[in-house]
Amino acid sequence: MRVLLTTWAAPGHLFPMIPLAWAFQAAGHEVRVAGPPSCQDAITQAGLSAVAVGDQAAIGALPKRPELAAWGRPARWPRGWSAHLDLLDGDQRRVIRALYEKQCAVAGLMLDDLIAFGRWWRPDLVVHDVLSMAGPVLAAVLKVPAVGHGWEIGSTLHPPTGDRDAQPLPAYLELFERYGVEAVEPAGWVDPCPPSLRPPDGSPVRRLPMRCVPYNGSGRHPGWLTRRDRPRRVCVTAGVAGARYRDPGGPDVLSLTLESLAATDAEIVLAPGGPVAEEDLPDQVRVVRGVPFRMLLPACDLVVHHGGAGTALTAVVLGVPQLVVPPSPICTEIGHSVVRSGAGVMLDRLDSTELLLKTATDMLSEPAPYRAAAGRVRSETAALPSPSVLADELAR
Repeated sequence: MRVLLTTWAAPGHLFPMIPLAWAFQAAGHEVRVAGPPSCQDAITQAGLSAVAVGDQAAIGALPKRPELAAWGRPARWPRGWSAHLDLLDGDQRRVIRALYEKQCAVAGLMLDDLIAFGRWWRPDLVVHDVLSMAGPVLAAVLKVPAVGHGWEIGSTLHPPTGDRDAQPLPAYLELFERYGVEAVEPAGWVDPCPPSLRPPDGSPVRRLPMRCVPYNGSGRHPGWLTRRDRPRRVCVTAGVAGARYRDPGGPDVLSLTLESLAATDAEIVLAPGGPVAEEDLPDQVRVVRGVPFRMLLPACDLVVHHGGAGTALTAVVLGVPQLVVPPSPICTEIGHSVVRSGAGVMLDRLDSTELLLKTATDMLSEPAPYRAAAGRVRSETAALPSPSVLADELAR
């Protein structure tokens, strides 16, 4: 069997798909992973075969819609909106529509190359990131099944919609029309999110549950990880996605976070998603790059992060309490899931050091309830079908 996985961005959208790709490959199936040129290194570093599709310069030159400015600012939208968009008001819905239309534009720049490769290689199954709109079009052109693949928490497990949940997005339908095929629903949606962290479904979903196997890239185990100079250790990260979310009118959340934690007795491990002025950091800050979270977090007592799906679920699976400071609506939705599970705390907005210092101090002093909740979610996760079981099911 030949399986073609496709995504539009790495690492955040690629990494959740890696364990299933490995499972197909380990079972003896032929696997290719298609994405824009910017994804190629991340694909090959995961031990998979990469196919470049689309012009990276053209993708990077897509105009930035003004509606998307709100996407990078802290906001508390109605709980469950990611699965039930009818909960949103008109302004919020316009933001989501602009996001979907951006993804359709990216797909439009990928499709010629993707279809040319697909017609040559002839995959039997297409597995696509839920926001990689090119995947379902390819499957329709080749007349093979497509399966959507969600990320760890907060995935939108349905095709892009227009102004209402039941209304298809015109830009999405136009992608199918361009190649003379009818739009079809994916055969199912791979969901690695444990039940207690899932947002409520807006409409029925043919979910394909899969155990989350955290993959955060490759790296080497540093010797300092097994030693401690201070009694407690806190990981601070904004993730790769978090580095892109920055409210120009808001406070510098990273600086405030580090300033707050400097008043504790903890070693601070900073895993930045972008450049930082290391000379300006407090003395107990260690800057770490290239150490995967599945390796780093078990050696930490608390992780303070932006609410990224991969960071949140990796922390839950590893039993590490989390303090979420979300910079955008989707990160807030993920933070809601963490809080609902009992595995952490969310701060709506960080404007001063006092609140974060008090919250972090309390969590470091009394971590047991958060660890117990994370343990319950970890048990849920372990009960889900493994990637290899799901790969066998999809190969039938």
